[in-house]
Amino acid sequence: MSRWQAFGIHLAISVVVLTALMALIFLLWYPGILFNVDGGWTGLRIVIGVDLVLGPLLTLVVYKSGKPGLRFDLTCIVVFQAVCMAGGMFIVHAERPLALVLAYDTFFSLSATEFEDYGKDVGVLDGIPGNYPKLVYTELPEDSVQADIVAIRGQFIGDPLFIQTERYRPLPEAGTELVFIQEETVRASVSEGFKTSLPDGCLLARFVSSVKSGFVCFDAEAMRLDSFYEQEAQVD
Repeated sequence: MSRWQAFGIHLAISVVVLTALMALIFLLWYPGILFNVDGGWTGLRIVIGVDLVLGPLLTLVVYKSGKPGLRFDLTCIVVFQAVCMAGGMFIVHAERPLALVLAYDTFFSLSATEFEDYGKDVGVLDGIPGNYPKLVYTELPEDSVQADIVAIRGQFIGDPLFIQTERYRPLPEAGTELVFIQEETVRASVSEGFKTSLPDGCLLARFVSSVKSGFVCFDAEAMRLDSFYEQEAQVD
């Protein structure tokens, strides 16, 4: 077997492995729009670089039929590739969103890091029904003035609304619009042209993650974040 044949075999195997890993990332860890707006690409670049580029190229360089120690060299390449891929997947998994929290007028995408930074127990999400990332909202007083006071007070005492886990409630499948109490206010903050471009049934909210901020449409029928819009391009 020539080195190019060895390279092709290694590359083909790497493509199969990468396809399986990407399915896991796209379908379970960063479903829907979250991959693009919440950092899924960061760790995946490491996986792609090692899996599709570095590993097969090293095989191309070292492979020579009948070369002494060839099996050891190939074993080292495979082990190195597996370790680097595992490192990339660890980054992607560790930073994956665990909760999408609607707090007042904004969806916050929270990973385990945010819970740790605020000294909160991420285990509270285990009591929320549904798959990860959990869809939750922070329950506020029905009186709008009291709701504003709660939101402002949280900022002053270093316990922002989005991390007040004692207020977490599952986002309801029926009457979802009732928890989007600031939806009209959010719409009032954007241009008329932007509003007319929004899809039917869009419940508009602000969006904040560790990577991007902007606006999102929530599809109440599908119970998911449907579209993301860059903030800078849409605000008057």
